[in-house]
Amino acid sequence: MNNIKNNIKKRKYLIYFIIIWTIQMAAAFYFCTQKTGFHEDEYYTYYSTARTAGFYVEDGKWMDAETYRNEFVVLPGQQFQYGLVRQVQSWDVHPPVYYWIFHTVASFVPGVFSKWIGLGINLFFHGINIVLLTLLSYLAGGRNEKLALMVTLFYGLTPAAVSGVVFIRMYELLTMFVLICAVLHVRAVCRPQSGKLSFIRFLLPLMVTTYLGFLTQYYYFIFLFYIAIAFCVFLLWRDKNLWNCLRYGISQLVAFGLAYLTYPSCLGQMFRGQRGAQAAENFFDMSNTMMRFRFFLNLLDEYVFGKLLAGFLLVVIGLFLFLYFRRSRGQLLAQDTVVPWWPLGIICFAVIGYFLTVSKTALLLGDTSNRYQLPIYGMVVLLLFGIITMMWKCCVPRQNWTGCMTAAAAVICLVIDIAGLMSGRVVFLYPEDQEQVAFARQQAQAGTPVMYFYDEGASWCIWDVTNELLEYDGVYFAAAGSESPIEDSVIKNAHSLVVYVADGADIQAQMDRILAKNKNLTDYALQYEEKYCDVYYFYGRK
Repeated sequence: MNNIKNNIKKRKYLIYFIIIWTIQMAAAFYFCTQKTGFHEDEYYTYYSTARTAGFYVEDGKWMDAETYRNEFVVLPGQQFQYGLVRQVQSWDVHPPVYYWIFHTVASFVPGVFSKWIGLGINLFFHGINIVLLTLLSYLAGGRNEKLALMVTLFYGLTPAAVSGVVFIRMYELLTMFVLICAVLHVRAVCRPQSGKLSFIRFLLPLMVTTYLGFLTQYYYFIFLFYIAIAFCVFLLWRDKNLWNCLRYGISQLVAFGLAYLTYPSCLGQMFRGQRGAQAAENFFDMSNTMMRFRFFLNLLDEYVFGKLLAGFLLVVIGLFLFLYFRRSRGQLLAQDTVVPWWPLGIICFAVIGYFLTVSKTALLLGDTSNRYQLPIYGMVVLLLFGIITMMWKCCVPRQNWTGCMTAAAAVICLVIDIAGLMSGRVVFLYPEDQEQVAFARQQAQAGTPVMYFYDEGASWCIWDVTNELLEYDGVYFAAAGSESPIEDSVIKNAHSLVVYVADGADIQAQMDRILAKNKNLTDYALQYEEKYCDVYYFYGRK
């Protein structure tokens, strides 16, 4: 009879999970459809996995739309060139696994430039991440199905989680490997003491995860470092066996050694490259510690907890004080309801270590910096909900109305999430690009030429307006550092002209270069401002 009841209970929670998973995937897909523009790093994702001759612009030269577009797509006959992808990444600051995956998918649709290549990859890994977070919450919460579902229900619809899906970079994949790493450690902690750590069930899967996670994003190493410390302390406390720690450490060193052999550029990128040196400088600069901590804490509060993190913490403090005074008066607490301490403790140590380290080393880029903390956001929700659940069950024995309390908590979670999604907190959608692309399309249809005054030291900034420039048949590029008149016949004879001017350029000097040779154009006006340039429209006298 008990087995039948347990099976019915498991099926019920499985149905609940499938409903939650489906709703969250539908919500993520909906916001993917709303994505209009791209972050410049997203363009780099396309460019660096489809690179042919390299995106080089020449002063005083035209680039036709096909040539420009070809730098962002895998061309027919150039599919599955993984060596080239690895070489391109060795010139930058990232490892290659995510780009290999992206290149593989793009190779099946050669010649296609579409947001759905990147978004499809993210949606796939996001679906896996929802499952992994649920499993991690279930194991760490003492096999509490309600806690696992509540964590998943809340986190999967937060603006931070949805923003991670619509950002076409490696952070959803990184989140997957971080969650797998956490699941493997927690599962090992939850197993009864059994002598040696299992090579097949724990060490080998963790080696594979570390190999792939490290070659996806170097931040994986930060999470592994802290969870490894906590895990080894647990092993010494539980098993009193140093050999387990040594086998664990050796297995991870082997994984890192294989990663180095696969991608020798990793050490240089971590410690000597531009981002590595910048990260080290930020880490050892103690003067910015509190400022950086507050910056990332505010992001966590706004994009995960809807600016209600203080309220959740007050609940924790209130429950703690209630338990403290109840115990000080000799009153017994509810029994057999406490969530195991070690799994949550290990996760807590790893999450805090990762959060503080990344807060010290990551770039401060406004709300887009959420990407760096994305892998642990779900675990922060797990820790907070797990602590509240543990304390609540210590305060209140099992009651008939706990189902009502669960339903009320679910409603509160949904209200917070929906309010956050409707408030415009989902990042990386760029709805403003719709009007800008429409303007470019209108001008292109009217036959208006376009030119770009670029900064020779930052020509990559041109990527930021790729979706606009692709509307034209071609783009004329001119270095903003020159003052020579524009001699190109198309520009000289144009009766209207769209001009992009890089930030920092002498605007008047560049405009004079056009007007010095073109007698048809007499006036110009600022059309709109981009992140790295301003867009002007030239016209003749009316």
